[in-house]
Amino acid sequence: MPLYNYPCYEGKLIILLGQCKTTPLKEWYLKKHARALAERPDILEYRANILSEQTLSCLTKDTNGEDPYGVQAVDEIKGPDWSAVRELYDDTHIIGAYQVTEYMIRELYTNRATGIRSPEIKRIALLTKPADRTHAQAMEYWLDKHPSFCFRHHSGMASYSQNHIDKLLTKDSIPLDGFPILTYWNEDALRFGHFSMKDSKELMVEDCRHFRSTSFVITVDEYIMKRPLCWRDA
Repeated sequence: MPLYNYPCYEGKLIILLGQCKTTPLKEWYLKKHARALAERPDILEYRANILSEQTLSCLTKDTNGEDPYGVQAVDEIKGPDWSAVRELYDDTHIIGAYQVTEYMIRELYTNRATGIRSPEIKRIALLTKPADRTHAQAMEYWLDKHPSFCFRHHSGMASYSQNHIDKLLTKDSIPLDGFPILTYWNEDALRFGHFSMKDSKELMVEDCRHFRSTSFVITVDEYIMKRPLCWRDA
């Protein structure tokens, strides 16, 4: 059993987007697409994430190198099912669409206005399981064992969620198993708190082998377009 009973949400949508077919991606994504999604009454929570343009010298070199899939933006949506929002993606290339269960390991609560770029450094990983484990086995270890280890060796985290993939929503979606999503307070938190101790990197690699085969990380600029459910009326 997990050490803690983490808040979870079943039925969250994560959509990986490539380039826009008609206009520059940033213009279409932030000015048209994200606004249209946020205005829908069936959207309960929405985070729009676009590939970061920040030049950060503190970014660590990840085990598996650069994202090979060309992800340019990531939508995180709670509320509707895929069929209800599918038409809003006609102008862009869908790299993958997924139904996930989100486990909120550490939440960052703020009272910032919606629609502005979050100041934290946000990193979304595209994770696949080891070949010698089933999806269920890998996800069980990730949730039950890894978080307490992660807190010790990633001390710079502002927030951390695990998103376990339950269903691929398009036939050509990249076959992934999960999305670790971490934010760090600032450049120093990432530089010195991503691997908090001298042996953290070595120990982290050893622990991750139980649930991870590959993990391609993208750094994004986050825009909270609709506040999380638990922040309402606060």
